[in-house]
Amino acid sequence: MKLLPRALLLASVAFLAGCSLLPDSKRDQAQLNERLQNDDDERKARLKAKGTLSPQEYEIMARKMGWTTEGKAGLPPPPTVEELEKRVKAAEARP
Repeated sequence: MKLLPRALLLASVAFLAGCSLLPDSKRDQAQLNERLQNDDDERKARLKAKGTLSPQEYEIMARKMGWTTEGKAGLPPPPTVEELEKRVKAAEARP
């Protein structure tokens, strides 16, 4: 008789452990969004502290903005925080 309760207990524990290991897309997406937000906040804090973008961040932004690296001049120097803030305010002012 003692074997049946132990077997049921073991089976229920295994079932519950298996259910907790199943992938949950909403939870995974929420964790990913939280990580991205934390990375973005850290990048913004670093940008304000240094006053300029790192070379890697500047290259990424240049590609997103459609700037070209071809030609003799290459990319313009990285903008300062003040210049970026002015551009953001100008973009927000446009309808």
